Amino acid sequence: MKGTVSKKMVIEESSDNMKDYLNSIFDATYANIELRPLGILVRIIKGLTNFTWVIPYYQLVMYKGDYSSLYAQGRFIRFRKDESFENSKSFLHKLMKLKARYESKYDFLNFK
Repeated sequence: MKGTVSKKMVIEESSDNMKDYLNSIFDATYANIELRPLGILVRIIKGLTNFTWVIPYYQLVMYKGDYSSLYAQGRFIRFRKDESFENSKSFLHKLMKLKARYESKYDFLNFK
């Protein structure tokens, strides 16, 4: 997908089963999202170590409210709404369009 990657965003909160991949309370943990044809890769940057969370589009759920969140596989991460997040808005819109395009291929599952 020609290296389509978001800017680094700060993880504000995560589910309990993701806590091992995040920095301590005092250090910010960063993540970026890479688009792939069948899903996304969420790269979590913890000090000198990187972790990759692979999420297929059919498992991905995105919420936008006071925070922007990604949910999949019984896990979630919530991003802080700061300047780096604001710079990634066009990227997140592109992600939503790709997810919708992927789901439209399987629209026959929702026929009446």
